[in-house]
Amino acid sequence: MAESKKRKGKKKVKTGSEPEEESSSGSSISVGDDDLDVDQIGRGVATGQITINRDEYLQAYRDLGNEIKLLQMKNNILHRRLAEYYKKRKLEHVLKPYDGAPDVEEKYNQKLIAYEDLKERAERETADIWSKVGTVENTFTERLEHAETKFAGLQTLERTTGTGLIYSKKGKPIADKTVARFLTLQKRKSEQASALCLRYIRARNAVAELEAIVKKLETLGPGLYVYQYEQLNIDNQNYMTKIEEREDELIKNRAKCTEHNQILAHIREKMNHTDQVIDFTECDLGESEIEYTRAREDLGSVKTRRNKLRWALEGERIKAGLLTRKDLLRDFQDATDQVVILRKRKENLEKQIIQMNGQLREARKTVPM
Repeated sequence: MAESKKRKGKKKVKTGSEPEEESSSGSSISVGDDDLDVDQIGRGVATGQITINRDEYLQAYRDLGNEIKLLQMKNNILHRRLAEYYKKRKLEHVLKPYDGAPDVEEKYNQKLIAYEDLKERAERETADIWSKVGTVENTFTERLEHAETKFAGLQTLERTTGTGLIYSKKGKPIADKTVARFLTLQKRKSEQASALCLRYIRARNAVAELEAIVKKLETLGPGLYVYQYEQLNIDNQNYMTKIEEREDELIKNRAKCTEHNQILAHIREKMNHTDQVIDFTECDLGESEIEYTRAREDLGSVKTRRNKLRWALEGERIKAGLLTRKDLLRDFQDATDQVVILRKRKENLEKQIIQMNGQLREARKTVPM
């Protein structure tokens, strides 16, 4: 990103004294050395005229155009994913346009310039460090050669001193092979000691560097340490989790409140309707009480009439006598029916008697005396 901004910030400057020629074919252009940019594709010749191939530039332009299209597609996809992510997290305010965008862009450009300065400073520091490393290596080589020379002179002195010595106990001279073996052993032990000392120094320096790095990593600032930041980060994550849980509960409570508000509104409507019904019912109740009072008065008069009728009926029943008894009336009815039957039989018998008397008279007339 910084390199692209740097490239955009660069401008080609062309003076009137610089030569510029165009070939008759139009496929290539020859320019001077001062017209070439640092990142120019056709550079490569130190002196003289430079022939630039137009096809190479066109191909590079097409490649860069394709790369820009791919980057734009990738950018759109990433923006869409970010929008979906922020919508899931309910952070739609992040997607709104920021009012201070020019100020932010200016700050970004300033940071890019500061980054370029830091990069140049780091390059200078790296070059200085490499020069110091070369100086230290030369000093190390000189001191190593000096130490080896001194050690070789010491071993020569020891060899000359040890040659011809006699054992104090045995009284025999020390052999040259023994002296050579001792010197070889001394040299080997010296090399081992040097190697161990070098390993110790390297380990000590590595430990010191690691301790410094660890201390630097653990210290974020004056009075600020990494473990505190980690603890704060853990607490932040826990609080964020709790906030998400509370947000979910808040959403549920909002839904419940909305539902309860709807229920309350429905209940209020029902209460208003019920109040109206109660008012109408109270009116009807007053009318019903009036009708009830009238009905009680009418009931009293009706009861009086009923008692009078009951008393009159009782008198009529007393006057009727047997007519009030159903069994006697049933016997009377049966007797009446029997009388009717017997009367009909009597009439039939009288008819038979009259007929028999007529027949008897006729028989008497026919019978001779």
